[in-house]
Amino acid sequence: MALSLTPIDASGHDRADLTAFLTANAFPFHVRARPTAAEAERALDDGLWGNDETESFWLDDDEHGRVQLVRLDDLADGTAMVDLRLAEAWRGRGLGAPALALASAHVFSTRPNVIRLEGQTREDNHAMLRVFERAGWVREAYYRDGWPVDGAEPVASIAYSVLRRDHASGRTTPVPPGPGAAVTADALVAAAWAAEERLLDPAVRRIPVEVGRLLDDGFVEIGPSGRRWTKDAVIEALSRDPGDTPGTVTERSSRIISSDTVLVEYVLRFDGRVSRRCALWRFSPGPRCIFHQGTTIR
Repeated sequence: MALSLTPIDASGHDRADLTAFLTANAFPFHVRARPTAAEAERALDDGLWGNDETESFWLDDDEHGRVQLVRLDDLADGTAMVDLRLAEAWRGRGLGAPALALASAHVFSTRPNVIRLEGQTREDNHAMLRVFERAGWVREAYYRDGWPVDGAEPVASIAYSVLRRDHASGRTTPVPPGPGAAVTADALVAAAWAAEERLLDPAVRRIPVEVGRLLDDGFVEIGPSGRRWTKDAVIEALSRDPGDTPGTVTERSSRIISSDTVLVEYVLRFDGRVSRRCALWRFSPGPRCIFHQGTTIR
């Protein structure tokens, strides 16, 4: 599956198709879950899908065609906003993180004024929260009662972002703790597991730049055969064969090795194979895997 962004001419030849997409799919975690045709066309007339500060794209799959909408707002500001809308038939297939990667690459390559790209979602939109985490975006804010809900009480809005400098360097700059605060052991372990699970996700594994963000420059892996793998070799191998599913992780255990390093151990069932794995994650400041080893369980 190869994905690409195709610009939308919202006021021209794409108008009818865009209206049909918006009205044919339900988006339960948006303020308007399913706009009427009149509401969709009014939004088009108002420039909400295309103007000097807004760009919209189809997310196209080379085999299946249009699977998602990507809208970028506030492009004249230092902080731009992203909005993803996936067709109902394509949800749950790991397309969110690649869409964010394509959106980030487009914004930072075409809009030199933008220094950060932000996205927000409701606190109960667990699928989108996982998308942001898998894409390596940093959770920055929790806005209480910040998301209006039609016919119900508002819920919290959660904001994530990626910085231009992090996108360029492949590193992640976490939000610093408040004055006098310290990162807890539980938070460090949770962050290591989140990073390890991203590394197991085929949607991440197939994109070299995303894998590169997770591996230290001195990364080493010892495979089941005893082969020694370097960072570049692993990135190339995963881009060719990312796997079909993230696999199933059981028998989790973890240890704090130092103030910035965590060891995780687990059993992985992946693509018909079972292996016992361990990984060392160092936070400097973002999570970077420095060592990985897998042993086949027969």
